[in-house]
Amino acid sequence: MNKYFLVVLITITGILNGGAQNLPKTDKEFNNNENDFQFVVVSDRTGGMQPGVFAKALDKVNLVQPEFVISVGDLIDGYTKDPKIWNAQWDEFDSIVNKLEMPFYHVSGNHDTSNELLLEAWRARLGKDYYHFKYKNVLFLAINTDEIEGGGLSQTQINYFEQTLAKNQDVRWTLLFMHRPVWSYEDDLGYKQIEKALGKRQYTLFSGHHHHYRYKNHNNMEHFTLATSGGGSNLRGANVGEFHHISWITMKAEGPKIAHLELSGIYDKNVVLEADYEDIQVLRKGKWLEVSPYVNATNTFNSFATEMIFRNDTKRNMIIKGKIKDTNGLTFSPNTISDTLSPSTSKTIPLTVSSNSNNASIQTLNNTLTNITLNGGFLSALNDSIFISTSKTLLTDWNHTLLKTENNISIDGDLNDWNSSDFIDVLQPQFLKEDWDWTGPKDGNFKFSLSRDNKQLYIGISFKDDKLIFNNNIKENQDKFYVNLNSSKQQIKLEFIKNSKSSSPFIIWNEGQSKNIDAILKQNSNELILEFSLPLKDIFDKKMEDMDWLRVNIGVMDHDQMENTKPSILWWRPLNTSPLNYKDNGKFYIEK
Repeated sequence: MNKYFLVVLITITGILNGGAQNLPKTDKEFNNNENDFQFVVVSDRTGGMQPGVFAKALDKVNLVQPEFVISVGDLIDGYTKDPKIWNAQWDEFDSIVNKLEMPFYHVSGNHDTSNELLLEAWRARLGKDYYHFKYKNVLFLAINTDEIEGGGLSQTQINYFEQTLAKNQDVRWTLLFMHRPVWSYEDDLGYKQIEKALGKRQYTLFSGHHHHYRYKNHNNMEHFTLATSGGGSNLRGANVGEFHHISWITMKAEGPKIAHLELSGIYDKNVVLEADYEDIQVLRKGKWLEVSPYVNATNTFNSFATEMIFRNDTKRNMIIKGKIKDTNGLTFSPNTISDTLSPSTSKTIPLTVSSNSNNASIQTLNNTLTNITLNGGFLSALNDSIFISTSKTLLTDWNHTLLKTENNISIDGDLNDWNSSDFIDVLQPQFLKEDWDWTGPKDGNFKFSLSRDNKQLYIGISFKDDKLIFNNNIKENQDKFYVNLNSSKQQIKLEFIKNSKSSSPFIIWNEGQSKNIDAILKQNSNELILEFSLPLKDIFDKKMEDMDWLRVNIGVMDHDQMENTKPSILWWRPLNTSPLNYKDNGKFYIEK
């Protein structure tokens, strides 16, 4: 019996040992070093926020189960001075982030602490706006690049991190998290002192803000500018750095290993090659394509000639291709483009724009927003094709006439005594400041007209808005009018702001007090009407018969959210200081 038991035991042992020796596995050891750990970095949620994306990203974070999560800022929309608004925004954010099954470290961005009140709210609600912590002998630095309004680090914060680094010189790695990638700026906003204090230690830096991905070896250390986790993006592909993602970091003895998990894919740190980044930036900015504006003699046309200008500011051959589609009753010749430009060269292509109908309207052309879209690209360092599409609006105008009025115009806020056919409709402004906050003509549009007699210039403007907002403090943002008047010798900038106590508006003349202006500003439901006159002698320093033209631009601040400190301004034509400005736009030639 004992012999039988011994034989069975030896047989079973042999089977077990043999089985262990023959397991179908590679010879690598288990990847479970007790000092290794995993965490996730999330990027910008706001700045043109795409609803639901950030919440979806955090749902996926819970699936992959990191040990903690840290951000690089822009967590709420911010840009408000209203505590009800910022508390509501933070409440919404908390409701999303509290679903995480692991800790979340907040790092501030410009949307979160864009003014002193928001910074104080951060500190009251969350605690420190810059801080450090250690985990498994790795030092984490959370830097506030928006401690100062407009961007910047205080000397107090710089001193804090210099001292923190001095006291933690024996850590195995240092990880830095910030919103603005100040490490890449000419004006580093104070960061240079922290960079100097890093010395020769091993570190890795993560930032955001630009809404596109960049990886760069800077000071022989890895620096990342992450794309977005729900913030505004054209989403033209991971290979040009425009994608929603989270970043999965595995901290190893030799340093962090980094994978970028798109919500539908996985990419390593070289998703955008450093060798390609600067040339991709040329494509992204879209300056390689220019469509020359056109000014017609009259408001009607059958066809006109303009030109496209291609510029290759990359260090390699640029391929430009695409089909210019018929749109808004227009056809284009040529309508197919296929060209290659050598580095640092340019090329001009004549472009004929033809209307399918006779006597088409320039005004209608502007208001239907006609875009020329082409693809620019090159072969990457890995010999892959990289293309980014760019659209340029066809900007047109015509020679306007400053007519002498045949009617007696009363400054009463009623535009019925104006000739309705003389009004210029502005459904698509040619220049938008803070364009992300304007959603189209239904959000806000305006029309205007000019006239004169022997002594006065008359201007009438009607602005229709889905939501009118006013503020008794004229220095605060609100729906209001701008009028720029340029003669050959003088530039006049006017602002007209609603007065809650009178139909006579507050008027600002060249940032100072108003002059001899007779004005009425009235509200009719969702319409704001401005009517005013001013002496011609205040505009021209010559006699009227010696003047040829007056350049005019009309703007409207469309303020849809009282809490927003950066509302849109809709301008009929590009501002003089804008890169979009073009010769002879907005000119009214004086009828003799």
